[in-house]
Amino acid sequence: MKVVLACNYPRDEKLGTARTPIRLEPELARLGVDVRMLFAEDLLAVRNARAAQLTSPARMALALARPATDADVVDITGSDTLVYARYARLRRARQAIVARSNGLWARVLAADDARPPGLRGQLSDLYQRHVLCRWERDSLRVADLAVFLSRADADEIVREGVKPAEAVAAVNPGVDGYFQSEVPLERREDVAFVGTFFHRKGSDVVAAVMTRQLRARPGLRLGVFGPGVPAADVLAAFPEDVRARVEIVASVPASELARRLERFAIMLFPTRYEGFGIVTLEAMRAGLAVVTTSTGAGADLVRDGENGLLVGVGDVDGTERAVARLLDDPALRVRLARAALDTSSGRTWARAARELVAVYERALALAARRRGA
Repeated sequence: MKVVLACNYPRDEKLGTARTPIRLEPELARLGVDVRMLFAEDLLAVRNARAAQLTSPARMALALARPATDADVVDITGSDTLVYARYARLRRARQAIVARSNGLWARVLAADDARPPGLRGQLSDLYQRHVLCRWERDSLRVADLAVFLSRADADEIVREGVKPAEAVAAVNPGVDGYFQSEVPLERREDVAFVGTFFHRKGSDVVAAVMTRQLRARPGLRLGVFGPGVPAADVLAAFPEDVRARVEIVASVPASELARRLERFAIMLFPTRYEGFGIVTLEAMRAGLAVVTTSTGAGADLVRDGENGLLVGVGDVDGTERAVARLLDDPALRVRLARAALDTSSGRTWARAARELVAVYERALALAARRRGA
């Protein structure tokens, strides 16, 4: 089987979106799949950000024209599937086209903060909802099969009538083995947050919850990893009296993140929406007790009270109770962390690759049916 994995973002493993194809490539190769990769660096460069977004599907199709000539499966991320899929229907009908979603844009918009004020905000909202969301849905429709990172997104696309159930699949990412730590769970302390520090990830909830807990517990510290915004902006979300105990670490390679997480006891991740949220799985593998919401990995992997704690979206008081419960009851925290380790132990990249090969075989069967073969 010859497969092209194509995505319009940089080949940078510090990005969760890029790490998935980077890790899948060698595992697919071990299964006998001939894999070729295409990243943002391989597309025709466009300097203006809006122009780059508007031309992305066409630039993706142009970049794929030669590398995908003899591919059996072309797996394209996001709305960039649209133009190439239509070209392939005319010129390469035997190919199976897979549209890969890292998260549904309409759900991203619903989880984000209020739009910018005035005419600019109205135009941005129209563009996002009537251009980007439409392209995304059209990409999913025209593909032979749509693959998602979590079950909820796959189910939503079926429920909305965009794709039939037989033409969708969910494949969770794997987790790197080096996240497993030798630091005893009983010796862990402090709370970590990993990810962009903004509204969709629950930054307001983190700030409110941890301000209360830092004030109540003078020895407690919070680590914020890869916030994606200046440290000063993160610190501004906390009152001056607790800022000294908020440690901010800029984006680091996954191996370095694993090393830094191993001293932490709790992962606080009150996200409002995730296509998956690989940081949840990584924290579980690192031995942290996870407090998160029921979206993405939270829905697919976390069982409330068994291997983590689930909280309501935007529920500051409920989230604080969950964090305080783990801090006050080390035995409970360790029990949840051990169960999280058990859950994450089978979530390897090899498993993800095997599941993906099965998805590609389904896509090839659907493409053959489309051709009447």
